Amino acid sequence: MKPYFSFAIVGILILAISGCSTTTLAYYNTLKLALKDRTVSYTVEEITASKADLMQIKAGDRDTASLALAYIDGDRYRWVSADKVIFTMHHGVIVKTEGLDNDIFYTSNLQHNPLGGADVLAYNWKRKIDVSDIGFGVAVNSAWQIEGEVTRNYLEYSVPLIKVVETVSFPDYTPFIDTGLSWENVYYLHKTTKELFASTQKFSPTGDTYEMVYLSRIVREMNKQGVRGQ
Repeated sequence: MKPYFSFAIVGILILAISGCSTTTLAYYNTLKLALKDRTVSYTVEEITASKADLMQIKAGDRDTASLALAYIDGDRYRWVSADKVIFTMHHGVIVKTEGLDNDIFYTSNLQHNPLGGADVLAYNWKRKIDVSDIGFGVAVNSAWQIEGEVTRNYLEYSVPLIKVVETVSFPDYTPFIDTGLSWENVYYLHKTTKELFASTQKFSPTGDTYEMVYLSRIVREMNKQGVRGQ
């Protein structure tokens, strides 16, 4: 693994979004900290001081790592890891990746992403995806439901959340894999603001499950509530 390739990628992204050299340098230094090749462990103070939003991610049985928000394009947020992986998220759903063994290249019908709705959660989302080693234009259907209110602890802070479950189904005609595959993705939204704080999701029946925690969003909420964390 060669992290300096990641920093080159991040540098290009930063230069594209910032016209101020001082801001660019600060942002770049923050990303270098966030993208260190180590098991992620941040204090509340480090997260608060970060110029870039930070996310904690765990893929399958691998060690916990970190992502830094490098670019925002409308409703699409691009998060970068130290090993050259880029996750493009649409309202918290993984819709594109770059650098994984099995990437998702494209997701259609984003305008009907249930997490993108203003107030009412849509109960169904039909889209087509292009995924390596599976196929292109694969029709995917998912059913969504609100399971209720839960409380979870992040950074020793107890957060009131709404648990949303997406049941994903791949079609029977999907080539090269067993038919009838289905799994659940789970999204945790803040009870009041409806901002996404965490998720557990995968986009392919043959891929990893990703556990994601939005550290910077949680710390901002802690600061808003006057809570001191560790």
